[in-house]
Amino acid sequence: MPVFHVRFKGMLTGQERERLAEARVRLEDKQPSLLLESPRAGTIRTGRPIYTVSIEAGSEKEALLRVREAIEPDASNFSNWEVERA
Repeated sequence: MPVFHVRFKGMLTGQERERLAEARVRLEDKQPSLLLESPRAGTIRTGRPIYTVSIEAGSEKEALLRVREAIEPDASNFSNWEVERA
């Protein structure tokens, strides 16, 4: 079965991470959505993080649906959903 990467912006809680793991969704990456440069503090990571997860699914639509279902009822707290084949 093909593997897809799903990206979304938000803040995952411990419970949401557990639900993703139970659904066999693997957390691949977490990046800050904004980087600010400060002369005093250097680079400051800010904004809600952008997560990349991977999942085996039959299609992009199925991959997105399964990831969103895994973090329900909190999926509305996330935005900027993207899916691509790995």
